[in-house]
Amino acid sequence: MSRDGCRVLYLDGYTVPDPKVGVPSSDAIGYGITASATIRNGLAALGLDVVRPRLDPSPAGLGGPEERVSWILSNYRGVLRELVEDPPDVIFCFHIFSVFPVEMRRMLLDLGLSIPIVGYTHGSHWDPTDTFRFETYPGMEVLDLANLHVLDRVLLVSEYMRTTLRSTIGAFNTPLAEHVDAHAAVVGLPLAVDRIDTCRTGRRFSRPTVVFNHAPVSSKNPELFARVMTRLLPHHDLAVLITRDFAPWQPGGEAIAELAARFPEQVVLGRDMPLDEYYEALWAADLQVSTATHESLGVSTLEAMYTGNCCVLPRLGSYPDICDGHPDVLYELGEGPLEERLRYFLGHPERRRAVASELQRMTARYHPRAVVQKISEEVLDVARGGP
Repeated sequence: MSRDGCRVLYLDGYTVPDPKVGVPSSDAIGYGITASATIRNGLAALGLDVVRPRLDPSPAGLGGPEERVSWILSNYRGVLRELVEDPPDVIFCFHIFSVFPVEMRRMLLDLGLSIPIVGYTHGSHWDPTDTFRFETYPGMEVLDLANLHVLDRVLLVSEYMRTTLRSTIGAFNTPLAEHVDAHAAVVGLPLAVDRIDTCRTGRRFSRPTVVFNHAPVSSKNPELFARVMTRLLPHHDLAVLITRDFAPWQPGGEAIAELAARFPEQVVLGRDMPLDEYYEALWAADLQVSTATHESLGVSTLEAMYTGNCCVLPRLGSYPDICDGHPDVLYELGEGPLEERLRYFLGHPERRRAVASELQRMTARYHPRAVVQKISEEVLDVARGGP
């Protein structure tokens, strides 16, 4: 390293504080805002010199996908300025499918610089269950792999992701899989506990409330959730909170709208709730449900666990890891098993609260102190020339 401290050029992902005028993907309105800021601040608190590229002003009046693409291009220009004017010791990419490490590696080669690149993959074409990748960015599997390949350290959110990448890339090219795996480290993602804690009011909803806080994408299977709730709501005094906006043309959009129309007194549509309102609602709720067929970590579930919710989760992806295989929490994906778990917890409130407390304690491993320390160790290792 060229300085007393390690200088880190930190690249955020694209975020949208107001989802009504932007791109409402989870990284843009959720963990991309909360986890990334927590990592930046945490690295700086540990003594690293964290800087971000200077970005061009956003074009006025764009919004939506055009603004996102413009922001990405501005990042490349900002990185180039930093590399020419004051090269960092490490480049850190919060989301490698936002600003591509491949392009930064090309810049470094053209400029004759040797600077390690560290980056997170938050989902991949090399996870067959990640249908969002294939639907949104079809035909980009090889580019996704190239982004992984050029990283000096690949940061992963779960052991599930490591196992999946090792298997699927290995079926394509064994040496590439071994290279990526040798440069990978499972560090998780930090919960924004300070912000979550400030939103705790002590208020509780007047009736047991089930939260569905997943994105309107096919891999989150919102239709399954809607079908099960249609069977439960007529027979139980409970409420349902849908935190994300489900447009009619999006997966689950029609099913969620029909559920709300049929049970207007029990179903609340959050329509992409502002973060502070979202966290307040989690503290006030009782149960969280996932019906996902893909989950590389489950930040929204971890947030629900941290705020004292009893979570009901399919036995797949990273869910068994984050709940330590809890037998009362996990269900085999399907309408019948999910309905059974929810009826059980609705009928046994004391057990529901006990399980919620157990889950809450499990989130300690995702506290910023624990996660950012791991990230810092990986950053410093590559800065010092580690493999």
